[in-house]
Amino acid sequence: MDEELIARGFWGPRQETAEQVADELGAFIAGLDEVLGEKISWVSPLLPGKPLEERDNALQAISEAFRDNKDAPHLGISQSYRARGTRINTAAITLVVGGYSESAKVRNSFVVKWRGADIATLADPILRSLVSAWDPDWAAVTSRSFTDALAEVQPVGKPGPKLGYLNYLSEARAQALPGGLDKHLTKLDNGGVVIGSGEGDGFLSVDKATEFAKVLRLSAAFSPTPTTRSKF
Repeated sequence: MDEELIARGFWGPRQETAEQVADELGAFIAGLDEVLGEKISWVSPLLPGKPLEERDNALQAISEAFRDNKDAPHLGISQSYRARGTRINTAAITLVVGGYSESAKVRNSFVVKWRGADIATLADPILRSLVSAWDPDWAAVTSRSFTDALAEVQPVGKPGPKLGYLNYLSEARAQALPGGLDKHLTKLDNGGVVIGSGEGDGFLSVDKATEFAKVLRLSAAFSPTPTTRSKF
């Protein structure tokens, strides 16, 4: 697999401070370094020459974004960063966080994209790092080709979780899953689950994800992301 992979997590309204967001970003970056076995340097176009793995720099970029958004603080902030490494050729982060609007059109999210020689083996630990740092309502690892292949059963713009190669559901969503999925589930310490573990049974194929999507989209486990709280 040499296609760019995309790990993305979503959650509902969650008002946060710049300090909280900086800590969450720092936790993800540190987790990613551990996964990769090397330190990679992230840069922001807003702070050229200042590596974001240093908390003071991350806090500066995030604080400035919060200050600039004083006219619509309920929408949160957006940021983007880029990096290169040895095991990942290129990587990019896009985040929209701190929003506390109850509009269904506003969702907090964290997205990381990467390419690398061992791209597939990194999918599971990167997904777990995302979950640990950002505590999303749901998350998935996918690609453009995988998303396109499931477009008929998972229309673009339809609210709620969408299946990818690997998928995370929060504890409440996990408890609402229908039976018959046990061999495809890995339970996490926080009560959530990963569907299509990168270990053992492996990633979900397009056929298996299509089969699951037809069932799960009708279940409470795949209901829309809440607009009155951060998680299902």
